[in-house]
Amino acid sequence: MKIILHIACSIFAFYILDCLKVDMIFKKGHVAKIRMFYILVAILLGTSMSNFIIDIFVETQNLQLLFG
Repeated sequence: MKIILHIACSIFAFYILDCLKVDMIFKKGHVAKIRMFYILVAILLGTSMSNFIIDIFVETQNLQLLFG
């Protein structure tokens, strides 16, 4: 479950990053570096997002045990 969520969130982050014009930061002709930057940032954002979602579910279950 966690791996699927990490992959799904990374793909979503890559899709969102595609809307930004990050290529203006890099020099022209460095396509490989731009792609590597997109991939690394998408993985970082995706894992952060999925960890946040997992933490919310865990804390919600803990609250149900506390008040239930």
